[in-house]
Amino acid sequence: MIDSEYHATDEIIEVPQVRTIRVGSMPLWRKSEIAWGILRGALLYRLAGSRRFPIIHKDVKVRSSNGVVRVGHLSEIHDRVVLSAIGERDGEQAKLFIGDYTSIWYGTVVSARHEITIGRHCAISWNCTIIDNDMHEIVNAGGLAPAKKNSAVRIQDHVWIGASAIVLKGVTIGENSVVGAGAIVTSDVSPNTLVAGAPAKPIRSIAGWR
Repeated sequence: MIDSEYHATDEIIEVPQVRTIRVGSMPLWRKSEIAWGILRGALLYRLAGSRRFPIIHKDVKVRSSNGVVRVGHLSEIHDRVVLSAIGERDGEQAKLFIGDYTSIWYGTVVSARHEITIGRHCAISWNCTIIDNDMHEIVNAGGLAPAKKNSAVRIQDHVWIGASAIVLKGVTIGENSVVGAGAIVTSDVSPNTLVAGAPAKPIRSIAGWR
């Protein structure tokens, strides 16, 4: 046994902060799926823009009323995802912005009443919920109105959110962080941090994920 095997080091391990898409190595069915997804996003959902072609799969629901949904270049939205930007009547437009090369998997719901921003190169797993509002207002005893706070949700670049996690209003998740499966995120997450639990708590600092 060599002692150096257990020697602590302060060396920083560089982890690429991107999700690489290698189309050339994909099987034919996967290439076809992406091609149809790009056409569907451009023609059926009208989510494409100048040099911006998202991949939208079947049974995706995009809902907007006094709101705008923008999906980034080659971001992939899988089956049964709901993207919603429904602003308050006579209020400001709701905004749901998703950056480039981000993937959102089956059954996830992203609902913006005010503003939700998801960064580039993020991976959001299946059956997650990301929401910037309570949908209904709690009436306190004595008729006191609940205190207002900034409800915007900001998920920065290269964040991985595990299956069935919930991200609630007013939360910022720092870049290069990981949210464990089933976590309920009720407060800000620092960059390069793994959180888990309900409510989510920091577990440890991380170099990244891939």
